[in-house]
Amino acid sequence: PAAVASPNGVSLGGVRQGSLAGRVGARAAASARSARRVALAAAAAETKEAAPTAEVEEPALESDAGVDYTTLRDLLKAGEWEKADNEHRRLMCVLAGEDAEDRGWVYFTEVKQFPVKDLKTIDNLWTFYSDGKFGFSVQRKIWIGKKRQWAKFFKEIDWVQGENNAYRKWPEEFIWKKEAKKGHMPLTNALRGTQLLNALLEHPAFAPPAKPKNAADQAAEAMEQMGDNLKKAMGGGMPGLKGLKKPSWMK
Repeated sequence: PAAVASPNGVSLGGVRQGSLAGRVGARAAASARSARRVALAAAAAETKEAAPTAEVEEPALESDAGVDYTTLRDLLKAGEWEKADNEHRRLMCVLAGEDAEDRGWVYFTEVKQFPVKDLKTIDNLWTFYSDGKFGFSVQRKIWIGKKRQWAKFFKEIDWVQGENNAYRKWPEEFIWKKEAKKGHMPLTNALRGTQLLNALLEHPAFAPPAKPKNAADQAAEAMEQMGDNLKKAMGGGMPGLKGLKKPSWMK
């Protein structure tokens, strides 16, 4: 068709032809950009698939006490929770010393001699193979969250049951599965009191460093120590009056 002149003398037919060519060029450019995006996405996917999956490193079996934690690791790795807990209890006695091994349980006063590295190894094994569900560090977080209130803590980790919150019978009533409540393992006997569990959860391996004592605290401790030393020097205190005879002037 013939070109139609516009009032300003520009050919409208030429404008239409130029506009059409521009649209075609824009579509081609957009198509090319889309093709590049698809190619880049495919290349990224191939690279991701080809990249080797990084393996999570198992906890190191470190010990300052010369203790072998291989059996505990293997039992936890195999999901043998009850057997692992029994081995854990045996290791606690090993760390406490020969007397604890002979009696088969640990005094709370013996916990302070446990090396930090050993308790961290035991805890790392529990947390690693339970995917963060079990271990002393897990129990401590729950305990702190319950304001150190033992009754609430025991209920939260499912060590008690029933309306009266009675302790579960060991071992048959405890839940030896990974599906147990968070913090359910390892077990620590609390029937004789909570001093042992308290000592473990407050051990330097899990608790933050103690704040430095101020001058007033240091003075109070010094006075208390002086009092203890004085008592020892006096043989435990003043002797009693039993057995003493009355003076001659007393009637």
